[in-house]
Amino acid sequence: MNRMPAQRRRRGAIAPLTAILLIPLLGMIAFAIDIGWITHSQNELQSAADAAALAGAAQLPGNWASYYMIPQNGQTPLQQAADQKALLSAAEGSASSYAKKYAGYNRAGDVDSLTLLDSDIEFGFTDASGSYTPAPTFTGYPNTVKVTLRRDSSANGPLGLFFARVLGCDSVDLKATAAATTYTGNVNGFQPTARARILPMTYDVNHWNNFIATGKSPDGTATTDSDGNPTLAVYPSVKFSGNFGELSLDQTTDGSSTVNGWVNGGVSARDLQQEVNRGLLPLSSHNPATPPDWQGNPGLRDTTIQAAAQNVGQGYLLPLFKPVNDGVANPSLYQAGVGSGSNYYYTIVQFVGVKIVNANSSLVVVEPVSGIYPDTVLSGLTVATPPTTSTWSAATTFGACKLTQ
Repeated sequence: MNRMPAQRRRRGAIAPLTAILLIPLLGMIAFAIDIGWITHSQNELQSAADAAALAGAAQLPGNWASYYMIPQNGQTPLQQAADQKALLSAAEGSASSYAKKYAGYNRAGDVDSLTLLDSDIEFGFTDASGSYTPAPTFTGYPNTVKVTLRRDSSANGPLGLFFARVLGCDSVDLKATAAATTYTGNVNGFQPTARARILPMTYDVNHWNNFIATGKSPDGTATTDSDGNPTLAVYPSVKFSGNFGELSLDQTTDGSSTVNGWVNGGVSARDLQQEVNRGLLPLSSHNPATPPDWQGNPGLRDTTIQAAAQNVGQGYLLPLFKPVNDGVANPSLYQAGVGSGSNYYYTIVQFVGVKIVNANSSLVVVEPVSGIYPDTVLSGLTVATPPTTSTWSAATTFGACKLTQ
């Protein structure tokens, strides 16, 4: 019987093979570690850029209304340009400061506080279709802040690697870009947890729109604050009787302490719920053609004026009413609402942003001011665009900024 020759036992063949394969295996592990480190650091850098862009864009609304009102207040073209330039410079300076501050709150890799260069902050305009035009090609008031955060030789240093050094690669450059845009809308209602800054007084929507278009009060006069911004006396009326009044923000007959509390500390969600219960809010669900049904008062108490005087410089939402008779055909027939005393009723159709400029025993003066109102629910939300007379209600009320790049 023939037998197969015995196999020769081979010893030690695995050890050298393992040693040979270990080199690329370790290289792959090292490569994976460095790639993971790069990816993690890049993600951190992108998050930091997003935060910086959003923080910067949130500062843009502040001068929006003043910038676009100035050409309408009767100044010469040279003064208009100078004032607009100053407002724009202030807004961009604030936006840059906040963008750099929020970049510094973040880290990327082994850098704990990131530096954002001034040269890496850009302003521009994003239209409704998402098309972005940077300054100076865009020459108006910007609605977008674009930032670039770096880890390279110009800022924050390149990202150091671990195992790639053996291959002669000590570090890599990283870059992250983000853009955030401001959005405006009409105030439609308020968040269920709101403590909203609403003035418990109301003003004629037609007179407001005329003021926006001309910079003038109903009697044709124009006044400005110390910075040249147009101002408006919302109390008392200078031409029509009754086109002003105290407004109940919980739909009851309110005492002075309640009204003063609204001016000083805001209106609670519980109080605002009363408007919801009566179908007055959200505004989109209320038919303005119905008889006036928002409770108020044709006058303004001294204590309310005193509360306003204690809050000069503060921003609020001002309710605007649609008059029963606008007085265009015959001023003597002007009628703001219906009723008498504490049973006087208005039709509220808008909320606009204002700042109290002055208040004393005889008047309350405000000026339009733009801002982000986090306690509101906005309708018709869109990218902030240069306002027209018909879109001015949204030119003062901004929602949260959004990342657009």
